[in-house]
Amino acid sequence: MDNKEKVLTLASAARKVGMDPEELRELIYEGKLDAVETEGGNLLIGEESLKGIIKEIETTEITNQEQEQELILHDDIKILLSQAANFIERQEDELKIYREREEKHISLLKGAEKQISKTLDQLNVLYAHNIKLGNENRKILKKLIEIQSKNTA
Repeated sequence: MDNKEKVLTLASAARKVGMDPEELRELIYEGKLDAVETEGGNLLIGEESLKGIIKEIETTEITNQEQEQELILHDDIKILLSQAANFIERQEDELKIYREREEKHISLLKGAEKQISKTLDQLNVLYAHNIKLGNENRKILKKLIEIQSKNTA
């Protein structure tokens, strides 16, 4: 501290920086803050020395705030990742259910396709029989007409 520098008592300096006087006293004893002890035992702190502590406090506060924001951000990211993982898990479960249903439907459709194929084969056979019967009926009808014509003549 030089002679022209403004000095503050420990209590005034603590109020100025927003700290407890005991915290400032510890900084002085740790050699992080310059101070002069009066004959009465009071501590006087130079304003320039105090400015250094204020800068350090502000830097520490900014760093702490940044770390807190990073932690909050990290926590937010963790929450979002957890939500995304849960969403993906639910989607996979639903997809599994849909696949199982799809397999059942495909199986049913294959069974229905076989049934339809058999029915179409039977219809083709019936159609062929129907044509055959139609031809036979025509022949019989023709014969009946011939017989009737002979009987009426």
